Amino acid sequence: MVALIVALLMLGLSPVAALINRRSGYIACSAGSAVFVYYGMTNYSNELSLFYVAAGLVWLFTSVYSLYYDHHRWLGPLYTSSILGMAIALTTNNLLVFLAGYEIMTIPAYVTIGLYKKTDYSAFVFMGFGELSTILILAGFLYSYVVTGSLSFSPLTTITPFMIAAFGFMVKMGILPFMVTEWLPIAHGNAPSNVSAILSASMTLVAVYGLTKMALLTPRPDLFGFILLGVGGFSVFFGAFYAYVSDHAKVLLGFSTVENNGAILTSIGVYLTAPTHTLASFSLITIAVYVLAHSLAKTGLFLDTGMMENESLILPRILKNRLSDVGGVLLASSMSGLLPTLGGVATWALLESLFMEAYTLHSALSIIPIVTGSIIAMGEGFATSTMLKFIIFAHIFNKRSSNEKTRPLILLLLGLLILAGGSATYIFYRPFLAGNPALGLPFGLIASEFSSQAFGAISPLYVLILPSLIGALVIAVFGKPRIRRSEVWNSGAPLNEAYTSFAYSNNIRLMLGKLLLTHIGRDGVKVVDVFWSLTHTVAKLFVSFSRHFSRTYMNSRLSWYVIYMILALIVFSVVVVA
Repeated sequence: MVALIVALLMLGLSPVAALINRRSGYIACSAGSAVFVYYGMTNYSNELSLFYVAAGLVWLFTSVYSLYYDHHRWLGPLYTSSILGMAIALTTNNLLVFLAGYEIMTIPAYVTIGLYKKTDYSAFVFMGFGELSTILILAGFLYSYVVTGSLSFSPLTTITPFMIAAFGFMVKMGILPFMVTEWLPIAHGNAPSNVSAILSASMTLVAVYGLTKMALLTPRPDLFGFILLGVGGFSVFFGAFYAYVSDHAKVLLGFSTVENNGAILTSIGVYLTAPTHTLASFSLITIAVYVLAHSLAKTGLFLDTGMMENESLILPRILKNRLSDVGGVLLASSMSGLLPTLGGVATWALLESLFMEAYTLHSALSIIPIVTGSIIAMGEGFATSTMLKFIIFAHIFNKRSSNEKTRPLILLLLGLLILAGGSATYIFYRPFLAGNPALGLPFGLIASEFSSQAFGAISPLYVLILPSLIGALVIAVFGKPRIRRSEVWNSGAPLNEAYTSFAYSNNIRLMLGKLLLTHIGRDGVKVVDVFWSLTHTVAKLFVSFSRHFSRTYMNSRLSWYVIYMILALIVFSVVVVA
């Protein structure tokens, strides 16, 4: 508890320090974040403790990076204030204090996007969806108070408060029922890179934390759990799908955040609908591992965009060196769900959870996790191609180099942490360790289980060590590979063409033109985000209705105000009597 008080005190002082001196604010925030990580590691009681570790690591690396990135006086106080709000929301057990922290983290981010704006509407879009999230969560918390009579997070006897608040948390995660909205990528694309990192990695983490915490206190709602499971699966697919066709680095990563949050939502759905306690425990650990994997990898990739001059993958201008190249590849591998990284373990565990649930349900409901797992598998294919696109055009095809060491070193450290974290997942899955020395399988495999018997098993450490040993052996026997390069022959004409990120994704734009509403015109190939177009249309209809209603019924006529007062009196009387 002392560590938590010290961490909150240092994080609380960092906005004041940033007002006086920018670097002092970031140093105080870095120190407070390190203590916050220590608190999460030394007070590990359940899977929620891992959220503290993930958030603290995000703030620590981002704050150190900001010392060499931020040159604006106004950004430091806003950045540190937002982190303070996140810390308050994560550590409180009071519903009202949680909401206060939730708003403290949102409002400074809104101001930051507004000051940094590249488009006029981005800050208002961010704030609009942010306040919609708050209103829904407030409604859920109020209903929780009615049910329990307590302002603390307390066990619930009904699922209604959880259902209402869940929609609010899902809005913050960039997810709405049966649709993906573009507000999260818009916000990321119009914020400084260090703010984009905490928006994606820890602001949405707070929403996942709130959703998971309420799920643990709620009777398992099978029907609503299956809804969350299905919505999460579609969010994975469409998030990865739109990330693949995006050529703006931050917007691409923003859609990737939607994809990862969809995977986490699916894991929560599995937890709520799991037929056995063993499967529920396995999926709960998977939620925490997914949160840690996404937080670290997405932080590094957004910080990587901080070294881009134009944030475009078509003609990228990024200052890079070998350190950032290696770090970027490791981070992208985790976001692709590839072993032996932390993200690879999380993706494997999620798919195993879905197939175990389908196997144990033994009913027509088994089709839901099977279909969801198939959709997520397709989404992961797009996610892998998306991350490959990011690395190719931001690093491999980019010939610019830099002698800067500090910021690339931060990326490398995050990448190595992701790689080591994959092998360290044995710590989190301790109840599920297995092995059979008689068959040559050493004890230490992570086994996916739905009962007393294993469904599948994996060893991230084995996947890490074996290819390394084989690679070293091949080099020792055959020597380093010799690469022969030849000039490109273009029939004697100068080679002026270049393979761009737009061309990389154009196959999907054309093949899935019906889904993307691809339009080929004089200006080239364009796609339409049907979900955002629908949201925009609904918003315009609502504004039109509001304007018509106000002019018709709120036109300063005394008779209408008398009617309002009579109706208000009737409603008040009914509420009091009830």
